[in-house]
Amino acid sequence: MRCHHFESGECRSCTLLDLPRPRQISEARDRVEELLDPYLAAGVPWGEPILGPDGGFRARGKMAVGGTAQEPILGLPGQKLGADLCDCPLYPDGVEEVLEGAKALIRRAQVPPYDVARRRGELKNVLVTTSPDGEHLLRLVLRSERALGRIREHLPALLAAHPSVIGVSANIHPEHTTRVEGEQEIPLAGASSIAVRTGDVTLFARPRSFLQTNTEVAGSLYRQAASWIGEIAAEHVTSGASPSAAVTRVATPGATVGGGARAAPAPRLWDLYCGLGGFALHAARALPTARVTGVEVSTDAIDGAREAAADQRIEATFLAADATGWAIREAAGPEGPPDVVIVNPPRRGIDGELAEWLETSGVRDVVYSSCNPETLATDLAMMPSLRIVAGRFVDMFPHTAHAEVIVRLRRTAGA
Repeated sequence: MRCHHFESGECRSCTLLDLPRPRQISEARDRVEELLDPYLAAGVPWGEPILGPDGGFRARGKMAVGGTAQEPILGLPGQKLGADLCDCPLYPDGVEEVLEGAKALIRRAQVPPYDVARRRGELKNVLVTTSPDGEHLLRLVLRSERALGRIREHLPALLAAHPSVIGVSANIHPEHTTRVEGEQEIPLAGASSIAVRTGDVTLFARPRSFLQTNTEVAGSLYRQAASWIGEIAAEHVTSGASPSAAVTRVATPGATVGGGARAAPAPRLWDLYCGLGGFALHAARALPTARVTGVEVSTDAIDGAREAAADQRIEATFLAADATGWAIREAAGPEGPPDVVIVNPPRRGIDGELAEWLETSGVRDVVYSSCNPETLATDLAMMPSLRIVAGRFVDMFPHTAHAEVIVRLRRTAGA
């Protein structure tokens, strides 16, 4: 990928752009595999990396606003706002036009950009979510509601010029912090969510819910997890018992099936930190008989997951709750722990309490999707009974040092 902003020195956020991409991938993969090697089961090879396009992949654009109301500049948060980056090659087709439309709205409505040094002005950030079908959600992050009247007055012109924009909202963020957005979201026009085809399902992203940055890579990530879960379920059917039963409880007797094995009860799967439900929806779609539950603290994300399940008639339950507390309470109930657990935590990893529960729960199979291999290693050190039996490096953010990884964990014999 070529970028004139990088070559001119205006933007250096893609820190590895001057390295050939094969070298970027090889070096990142080596670092991740070396870091996690102590937790790898003996004789297990790493799978091929999960890759996607090197440009045009960002599902969300997060632009800080500088300049003036008459000449706004859209750049990257945390960087000096000297260059306008609306034409960043990481964005899919159509995003640049929407960002230019937002700048035209700023000029017409005369919304002053927020001056960080002076702590004056109104408009802090412009955020755009894009779908593979070319639709967009536009968000304006404002210091207060003072400019909303002018924005509403001139918004019809933007919507007429950019029909791909299906929804617009204002986010109110009065604090002087490095956070991109605040807690209050005010709908201004159109839809409250956007349909994002990801892998084998369609996710419904709301303004304040987390969405994976790289839609194509995220789809491959969800498919890999579903494939591993399918393998686990096949073992379940062959043995006639739930995978965790061998450790935690005696399997419920059932009718015999071919070969004399007993029919097993429907497997139970928990997707903790489920977000918009990407892993849970793929697992439930691949295994219609499974009892899938997704748990996430964000109510916006859970609303989106429920919308996706209803829209696609996928049988899955989604709950807004703290993942750790819910898992510990539910596992103490009459059914005990599930057969499979998926965790997809934020960069800090799972907390020590959840790691301790997983270690002692008796759950045999865990799928861990990590956006920070360092915290994954820390978590694995707290779960010595669970070893990596499959894993793949994930190139979610090309041209940067950021690395992700997905691993399948299996409880070791005799643990």
